[in-house]
Amino acid sequence: MWFRTPISIFAAALVLAGCKSSDSEPQFKSATGKNPAGRKAAATAPVTAPATNKPAVRPASVLNGRVIAVKEPLRFVIVDFLNSRMPKLDQQLSVYRLDQKVAEIKVSGPYLGTTVAADVTAGEALEGDLVRDR
Repeated sequence: MWFRTPISIFAAALVLAGCKSSDSEPQFKSATGKNPAGRKAAATAPVTAPATNKPAVRPASVLNGRVIAVKEPLRFVIVDFLNSRMPKLDQQLSVYRLDQKVAEIKVSGPYLGTTVAADVTAGEALEGDLVRDR
């Protein structure tokens, strides 16, 4: 118990202590350690990512889901929209497998958490297929 006070005082002194350089701006220095021609360093621009054609953030209105269950005799599927917005009731969606459209579904409900039931209106859906807006 007696050692808490000196350690906490020492830790506080280390946190509050700081280093101060003699100049407020960095200097250019040659290999000999001297500043050539007395120039001061130019302000550096912030580093940014290279410009690309792809957006960095996906819009919030994107509708992406995955088929998690298929009831083929009744022609309906259960779709999970975990990281997406939920579709509206009676909304038509497309089902894709390996970037090929394989089915169309119509949201029929009920909604349960991030999942919803949908009727298969055309094609054939399998578990694991991706569901997107038309």
